[in-house]
Amino acid sequence: MIALDTNALVRLLIEDNPDQARAVQAAVSHAEAGSQQVLILSEVLIETVWVLESVYGCPRNEIAGFLDTLMSAPTYAVPDKLVVQKAAVRYREGGDFADIIIVEQAKKHQAQKLLSFDKKLQKIFPDFVAADVSICST
Repeated sequence: MIALDTNALVRLLIEDNPDQARAVQAAVSHAEAGSQQVLILSEVLIETVWVLESVYGCPRNEIAGFLDTLMSAPTYAVPDKLVVQKAAVRYREGGDFADIIIVEQAKKHQAQKLLSFDKKLQKIFPDFVAADVSICST
C-alpha cells in the first residue's frame, strides 16, 4: 500500500504539473495492478480541500463531488470513510470542511457535545456544538 500526501493528491486532481501528475497516476495505476489500495488519510483530505478552495478557487460543489468519487472508488482506502462521507454532505451544504470533520470525529468517539465558539459551526450543528461552558458539567 502507498499513501498519498496532499501535494500528490492535488497534482492528481489539478494536473498543473504534468510530470508530477503522471508520476502520481503511475503510482496509483501500479497499486491497482497489484490489487493494492492507495491510502488517503482524513488529514490529507482536510488539507486538500483547503488547497483546492484557497489556492485554486475550486467551487464547493466540485470539491464535494471529488470527495464523493474518492469515497466510492475501491482503489482508495480512507480510514475514516464514514466520517468523511458525512462531512462531505455537510460541506456541500456550507461550513468549513475541517470543522465538520472535527464534529463528525467527536460524534464517532461518542462525545455528547463539542465546546466551540465558532458561531457558524453552532448553526450547522445546533444540537451538538455549544459555546456554553455549562455543557462541561452535564
